[in-house]
Amino acid sequence: MDEQSKLSRVKDEIRQALGAFSPLERAAFMVAVIACIISVLSLLYKIDDHFLVSIPASGGNLSEGVVGTPRFINPLLAITDVDHDITSLVYRGLMKKDATGTIVPDLAESYNVSPDGLTYTFKLKDAQFQDGQKITADDILFTIKSAEDPILKSPERIKWSGVLVQAVDPSTVSFTLKHSYAPFLENTTIGILPKHIWSAIPYESWAYSDYNTKNAVGDGFFQIKNVAQNSSGIPNYYELKAVHPKGEKAPRISSITIHFFASEDTMIAAYKKGSIDAMGGIDPDNAKQLEKDGAAVLQTPLPRVFGLFFNQSQAKIFTDSTVRKAVSLAINKQAVVSQVLKGYGTTGNGPIPDSSTIQSSQKLAEQAATPEQIKAMLEKAGWKMGSDGIYAKAISKKETRRLSFEISTNDTPELTQAVDLIAQDLAAVGIEAVPKVYETGSLNQDIIRPRKFQSLFFGQIVSNQSDLYAFWHSSQRTDPGLNISGYANAKTDGLLEQGLGTLDPDKENTMYASFEKEIGADMPAVFVYSPSYIYVVRPELTGITLGHVDATKDRFADIVNWYLATDRVWGIFAKK
Repeated sequence: MDEQSKLSRVKDEIRQALGAFSPLERAAFMVAVIACIISVLSLLYKIDDHFLVSIPASGGNLSEGVVGTPRFINPLLAITDVDHDITSLVYRGLMKKDATGTIVPDLAESYNVSPDGLTYTFKLKDAQFQDGQKITADDILFTIKSAEDPILKSPERIKWSGVLVQAVDPSTVSFTLKHSYAPFLENTTIGILPKHIWSAIPYESWAYSDYNTKNAVGDGFFQIKNVAQNSSGIPNYYELKAVHPKGEKAPRISSITIHFFASEDTMIAAYKKGSIDAMGGIDPDNAKQLEKDGAAVLQTPLPRVFGLFFNQSQAKIFTDSTVRKAVSLAINKQAVVSQVLKGYGTTGNGPIPDSSTIQSSQKLAEQAATPEQIKAMLEKAGWKMGSDGIYAKAISKKETRRLSFEISTNDTPELTQAVDLIAQDLAAVGIEAVPKVYETGSLNQDIIRPRKFQSLFFGQIVSNQSDLYAFWHSSQRTDPGLNISGYANAKTDGLLEQGLGTLDPDKENTMYASFEKEIGADMPAVFVYSPSYIYVVRPELTGITLGHVDATKDRFADIVNWYLATDRVWGIFAKK
């Protein structure tokens, strides 16, 4: 009997069996068959779902909001945070910062540093600009020479002063420094311009070129696709499409649209309406509310330290080390972080923020003391409580000095709130602190530059060794130096000078540990807190590594790994 006959016979037997059922039995049988089929399918689905995993997929548009508008999408002309944000997506440099803040090769295939630390030589990858032209050493040479030219007036000019750049061959470029300079590699993260485009434009005309905006030709992972403007010609948003640079990992997000807003309030309103998916640099109060509303709030400590800097030349009470110590012990740093920053930050414990890439194993020990203990310490040093609740001390028969001083700061809510809390803490131990609030421009020009303050509540950005030198070396005590406390210590001067020249991480660690120890002993300032960079995103935007952020553009350090779309595959097929 052939297969066809066997199949026909089986069908006949099934029909005969069903025909023997009563209508009720036949209905019950069909229900049972359907239930069995559903159960089997459900079991198969559960088994399949158990072994399926979500993996990143390509696709999707990220809509981000920023406060401000761009002008120059050009690594040599970029000024504002928005300029730098978009420029970092369109352009790449010889080196780049990764998500940890480490300087690693980008357009460079490799590099080496001469034993004396003066010559850096880079071998280029086989890379292209977004118009298909090959990137050569001439493009590097042209970019740096342009940055150095006084006619262009590039904000990057000071970084390249005294640096000799040479094209060794079409794929090799070298930089020779006059003195060993440890932070130099950071300079080489500057985006590279295509010489074949910009060399035809006089420096005087660069600021007016469309190559700064809609026609920008870079070598990065994103290219400007469209610029939407309002009736006044002011950009509403930039749309950037992902590109796949030769030899590099392709971005998972297909495009990024960056929308520009006049204020944080209007940006948050757009987020709530669903017009944008992400926004950075949010005020802590707003971030806390958005988090309550279900937004994903990412944060990472900034390499910034805010503190109370003493000016002993303007307030003689600070020449007394007991007073400086009493002020330090009285300030409740954690309360400032909790109440002012809403927890988006860390307490300060030294001139080098924990998030800084500068190596140091030394941190100032956090001390705790009750108000009674602080008062006892002051009284032991000769200070006596006055009838007004403020300590005073007889300096001579004719002079009695009250334990009172002014705290100057600018008018941003974060700083004024912090100063108010500090004043309350000090009042509790018999020290009078009088807040003096200034508009930012007036504070910088009229108060900080001429050093006309008794104490200053201010922030320092400490991203590399040159920052520490500028803030603490004695040569920087007068304007335009940034040593605002007027601190002078021959030992720390020597350590800071060595720190600028060493390329040995172990030596660097030892030097900066000694530096922090000296600062802790002299106490020229009280380091109160380091704020966090806050990035608000919708939960579906994943793959973000919000690591080391010196500037707002650094949030994009790991942009190629961000994703919006996902696929479901069996775990054994997912890439490890």
